[in-house]
Amino acid sequence: MSKRLTTLQRAEVHAEGIWSARWSGNNRLLTGGQDESVKHFEEKADGTLGLLHSYEGHTLGVVSVDVHSSGQVAASSSLDSVIRVWNLESHATLDQIETAAMETWSVAFSPDSNAQQLNFATAGGTCGGVLLWEMGQESSRMHAEMRLPPPKEERGRPKERFVLSVAYSPDGNRLACGAMDGTVALFDVASAQLLGLLEGHFKPVRSLAFTPDSSMLLTACDDMHVNLYDVENRALVESFSGHDSWVLSVSPHPSGTCFVSGGSDAKVKLWDLGTRTCIQTLTDHTDQVWSVAFNPDGSRLVSASDDKTIVTYSCA
Repeated sequence: MSKRLTTLQRAEVHAEGIWSARWSGNNRLLTGGQDESVKHFEEKADGTLGLLHSYEGHTLGVVSVDVHSSGQVAASSSLDSVIRVWNLESHATLDQIETAAMETWSVAFSPDSNAQQLNFATAGGTCGGVLLWEMGQESSRMHAEMRLPPPKEERGRPKERFVLSVAYSPDGNRLACGAMDGTVALFDVASAQLLGLLEGHFKPVRSLAFTPDSSMLLTACDDMHVNLYDVENRALVESFSGHDSWVLSVSPHPSGTCFVSGGSDAKVKLWDLGTRTCIQTLTDHTDQVWSVAFNPDGSRLVSASDDKTIVTYSCA
């Protein structure tokens, strides 16, 4: 039986557009926005959201947030080219990593990192690759760099290969990234070697996510499509169309039966992976939807938008 989404609450929680949202548990939520803040919320018994803490320190908009699987540590990346790592219990800043301008975009924690050594990846922007970081007891260090192959020239000029998005497979074995020119790359995490490129997009790939069994990869692109790839064979399985503009975000349900996409058409769409069809379209937002994310048990979905709001949904 197909899943269905029911709108629970629409709340204006930032002063400006919200660019990223992730759950830190089944009822706790982290958001990052254009207003330079990272905010942590808890869903109350009546379905409303209560602010637990607002994390300040970034000097430009927060483009990406992620939460470690423990639910105790978060990371944020910003247009100020700084990665900040936060303790969600004590609210302390665990680390602050300054990078070169335009080289800190999407951030993602490794699923196999632990409390003693946190591993995370950042989409490297202009460096044309993904940077892997280790955060030990005292500080972080970059321990590997996964570079995309040089781009082909177009009319005598090299095409732009600016990396926007990054995601680990749930089993921790692979890492994928998406670039401004439509390139999608797969890497082996242990060896930091390129496994191959996935073809099908020619515009910016702003979000990507592996299915829960790590066998498939979903990609959201400015070409108005979400592509589904077979990871092992690096083959395009399906291209989902239905958004009226850029697709900005994608999130698979923990059951692996469906996924959700958000677009610049202000729509949130629920797709069935079995029938490969759109089964629900939600229109709670009035501006582009930058981020969608299911909570760990799949009972909740959040969407975050340039309209300054997040919408929470029940999923059953």
